[in-house]
Amino acid sequence: MSTTSVNKFRIAIYGVLVEGGKVLLTDTRVPSGIITNFPGGGLELGEAPLEAIAREFKEETGVTVRVGELLFCSQKFQQNPEYPREQLMHIYYRVYREQGQVMLSGNNDDVASASWVAYAELPEKRILEVDQEFLVHESFQALL
Repeated sequence: MSTTSVNKFRIAIYGVLVEGGKVLLTDTRVPSGIITNFPGGGLELGEAPLEAIAREFKEETGVTVRVGELLFCSQKFQQNPEYPREQLMHIYYRVYREQGQVMLSGNNDDVASASWVAYAELPEKRILEVDQEFLVHESFQALL
C-alpha cells in the first residue's frame, strides 16, 4: 500500500522499564493475533503525553511509574500493518517503577501477558517494525 492511501495518524506513547538487565514487554492482542511491544498506547485527545504513559503503564501492567527522559521517537514513515490506512508515530520514554507488582498474566483486556525480556530474546518475539526501529537504536541498546 502506498503512503498516499494513509488517511489517519496515530500517536502512541510507550514506557521503557528496565530492571536487572531485562526490559518489561507486553504481549498485546491485535486483529491478526499477538504482538510484543512496550507498555503504552495511544495518546488521547486533550491528554498530556506524560500522563498518557503513566495511565497506560498502570492499565497494562499494574505498575505505577515515574516518567524519566525521552529516549526516541519514530524517525521514518511507519504504516500500521493492522490498520493499513493509519500512519504510526511512536514515542518512547524511560520509566522507573514507583510501586506495584507486574501483572504477568495480563490485564483482562488488550494485554494477554507481560514479561521481562533480555535483549537476546527479542528476535523470538513478533514485534512491529515501528518498535524494531527503536530496538536497534543506540538509545535503547544503552539501557541494557
